[in-house]
Amino acid sequence: MFQTINTIRAIRTSSGANRLIYYAQKLPVVGSRIRDTAYASLRVKRAAAIAMFILRILWGFSTRFAYMGLLLYWPVIAFGGHLTTAEQYGMFLHSFWMISFIVAGVSSAKVLEPKRDKYIAVKLMRMPAANYMRSLLAYHYATFFIYALPAMLTFGPRLGASYLESILLTLSLTLWRILAEYGHLKLFDRTGLVLIRRNGLVWIVIILGYLAAYLPLFLNEAPVVGPLLLQLPVVLAIVILGLLSAAALARYRDYRSAVDAAAKRDDPLLDIGRMMSEAQKTSVQTADGDYSLTVEHRSDQPRRREGYHDLNHIFFERHRSLIRKPVYMRTAWIGGIGAVAAVVLALFGEQLHLPAAELGTIIPLLALAMNLLLLGERLCKAMFYHCDLSLLRYSFYRREASLHFRIRLVRLTALNLWISAALGAALTLIFGVYGASFTWADMLLLWGSILSLTVFFSVHHLFMYYIFQPFSTELNMKNPFYLILSAAVSGMLGAAIVTRPPAGAFTLTAAIAAAAYLVVALILVRKIGPRTFRVK
Repeated sequence: MFQTINTIRAIRTSSGANRLIYYAQKLPVVGSRIRDTAYASLRVKRAAAIAMFILRILWGFSTRFAYMGLLLYWPVIAFGGHLTTAEQYGMFLHSFWMISFIVAGVSSAKVLEPKRDKYIAVKLMRMPAANYMRSLLAYHYATFFIYALPAMLTFGPRLGASYLESILLTLSLTLWRILAEYGHLKLFDRTGLVLIRRNGLVWIVIILGYLAAYLPLFLNEAPVVGPLLLQLPVVLAIVILGLLSAAALARYRDYRSAVDAAAKRDDPLLDIGRMMSEAQKTSVQTADGDYSLTVEHRSDQPRRREGYHDLNHIFFERHRSLIRKPVYMRTAWIGGIGAVAAVVLALFGEQLHLPAAELGTIIPLLALAMNLLLLGERLCKAMFYHCDLSLLRYSFYRREASLHFRIRLVRLTALNLWISAALGAALTLIFGVYGASFTWADMLLLWGSILSLTVFFSVHHLFMYYIFQPFSTELNMKNPFYLILSAAVSGMLGAAIVTRPPAGAFTLTAAIAAAAYLVVALILVRKIGPRTFRVK
């Protein structure tokens, strides 16, 4: 087993090291010094492998801390300030049970998860499927416990849990996930159903699970079942069933069928190119009616646009359903939810016992919501597939990257302003109904933050697209630096949510960051955009 685990780690580390070297070559200044011989250099490859190994460990611990802190600990502290310490601990256990046990138990299954290293190990290297899966499950759940324990020992005692209870909760979670793993495998064995691929059902469970996790913070009458996790019968049942499931997984023999079912979706040499290409292209597919657009120019009137201005105007008009539909949908959802929330607060605000709203708490959450709601990655993907994929093959188009970057930035910012305006209007309506303590100065800070964040995220998404160009010809995203910087921005938003800076300081910081990002983006795209903005 240990030899198989080392092989799995070697596959992942070697693959990660190759990607690290490849994308490091694309970096400005440093990249030109990294030659193709680095792939064959044992010293460089070993250094890259060590770097990837360390990054994987740091990523494992950091994601658990972020998960435990942002999804479980912070909501209890932020919205349960009126509760006693014991009640806060009960709410923490409740959200921990609903999200970590129920939601994750349904939406996650390593044995049926499509992974490239699974295909490489079993299909290409002819590793026995049973040996691979047993070793993978043992390694995954051992590291799962190791990564989760420090986070639980950090946040649990802050709410009154003892260190023994924190260890017991982490152990219970690990054994429960093993039990859920076995349940997924038996369901597939009996019916051939891969539950984690039923996206509709999985998302219903996720939405209902998160609602059930957080509603008790706002509704005193809602049941709280989390404290049952520490009851002796429940603990014993989870431990016994988890250990029995671990033994059953160790004895299970027909892993070949499960691996085949998962590897078919991740077969890079057979169907993965076609399947992934079709799936990605569907997400940027344009309505047939859009291609009926004709652009007429009367001979007696001068053309108002020419060159790249005309090209981008035609692109945005021709693909209007693909571009405008998300704007209309998000604006409608924001308006509808805002209106319903205002009506509910007006009628039942006093009965809900909601905590007093603080602008310093709301604005960081608003920034996280805008990062998810504003147009960015999907629009860049549409521009790449429907326009840039063909034009980037010509040097004249790459040389003018700075020009069409500026044209598109204006367009993208204008589209995002519609969504931001709807979000600001909805929040203004809600605060007008319920937030009696909000002043005109608070409203100015709110709208100032919305405007600054709109500019920041518009620049961010388009800048990342031009500098890193993360899409391959199949629209797969493979550039790790794109993902790392995107995660860094999300991490800064998470830090703002935890620290809750004053509203004025956050708004000023957002305005300065947006202005600085705009200037830096314009300079860098002009200087290095012609080299980085290309087909991969």
